[in-house]
Amino acid sequence: MIFNSFSYLIFFPIVTLIYFVVPARIRWVWLLVSSYYFYMNWHAEYALLMAASTVVTYGCALLVDRFKEKKHRKLVLILGILFNVGMLGYFKYTGMLVDLISRIMHAFGSQAVMPKVDILLPVGISFFTFQALGYLIDVYKHRVKPETNLFRYALFISFFPQLVAGPIERSGRLMRQLAQPHSFDARRARDGLLIMLLGFFEKVVIADRAAIYVNAIFGNWIHASGAQIALATAVFAIQDLCDFAGYSYIAIGTAKVLGIELMTNFRQPYFAHSVQNFWARWHISLSSWFRDYIYFPLGAGRGSKPRQIFNLMVVFTISGLWHGAALKFVFWGMLNGALQVAESFFPPMRPKRFKKLHHFACVMRTNFFILITMLIFRATSLTASMKMLWRIPTAWNAPALEANFSPMQVLCLGICTVILFAIELLHEKHKTLTELTDRLPCFVRGMLYLLAVMGIVIFGIWGPGYSAQAFIYFQF
Repeated sequence: MIFNSFSYLIFFPIVTLIYFVVPARIRWVWLLVSSYYFYMNWHAEYALLMAASTVVTYGCALLVDRFKEKKHRKLVLILGILFNVGMLGYFKYTGMLVDLISRIMHAFGSQAVMPKVDILLPVGISFFTFQALGYLIDVYKHRVKPETNLFRYALFISFFPQLVAGPIERSGRLMRQLAQPHSFDARRARDGLLIMLLGFFEKVVIADRAAIYVNAIFGNWIHASGAQIALATAVFAIQDLCDFAGYSYIAIGTAKVLGIELMTNFRQPYFAHSVQNFWARWHISLSSWFRDYIYFPLGAGRGSKPRQIFNLMVVFTISGLWHGAALKFVFWGMLNGALQVAESFFPPMRPKRFKKLHHFACVMRTNFFILITMLIFRATSLTASMKMLWRIPTAWNAPALEANFSPMQVLCLGICTVILFAIELLHEKHKTLTELTDRLPCFVRGMLYLLAVMGIVIFGIWGPGYSAQAFIYFQF
């Protein structure tokens, strides 16, 4: 079950209605049942993996809290980490490891054939394992008290709005909210639905429409012109933002209707003035997870310059691996780290004149570098990405590839992208949609909501015929 499906549009109202009807003391039980049902709609057997991660980290957290000697606490922590990382590694990286071994063997002249590995990656495994590991480390660091109720903790791991693609929540923030009964609040529900509306607009109207063009060019880039590859990369940047931010908005809005606040996951990333600033705005829950649980323990920005560079490169190399079991993702992560290292050698200028023009130039420069990383991220392989980058300047005047993207699709995508950036600009100025709509008369506001819903229904890309319907980050 995915958010942009008719089944979810039935599932969500039913869950919400029953949630506010049942007695307050058992509402969390209903959320737990609903969350496992939501996840089991993909592959029911993989719910056992989530349950195993839940039970192991729950037990390890209790032991870590009970033991007094540091060596015993640390041993339990390591065992809990190894279990979750091992489970994640088996399902996500076995194929990559076998392929790497095969390449090394062939490089040394061996004719041995490695067995073919075809392991289906459980949806959301990277997200719920990281959330579980964050909780275990927080207990070890005495940041939170361990949850003694296994099933309440299971709800923290499986809470359906953010289960399969984040935001990756922290135990100190989410478990407290899940433990509290929430009464229905009409204003909060309206705000949540409006946020969901924005998410659906970004996903089904923009992201899935952009995917038609992006898939056509990236899928047959050998016959595409350099101009088409450059344009497809820019369109993919819009698709990637709208696909992932759209999911986050729907998740945040869904939780808000239920009375639960999830953390902001995107904050106008294409308005960033540096690559470092970009990563402070993009997938914030993951970036902050790496910062708190890997970067800070490594020493962060302390120590010598080589040590600082090492810490940063380790974090972004791991980030690349987290995104996928392929060399292109490793290179993508390392490139993002290297760009930030390069920025650290050139402190930002603070001109006394033309400040806005200078800021705009910094934003354009940042987006140029981000687009290069986006092309590598989207390409089918690292080799293909290098050839595509070379093709952009060298095949600029090559015959254009037929992309099956009509002028009407171009017009619709262009208008919607302008609307998107207008909304992003308002958010950058710290003005939310709810604040703006609250100024309108009730009748006008209602008509605006109705028009927005109709626009999403009419212009959205719906139905199983489009492979782009699934969210991009489900594969991570």
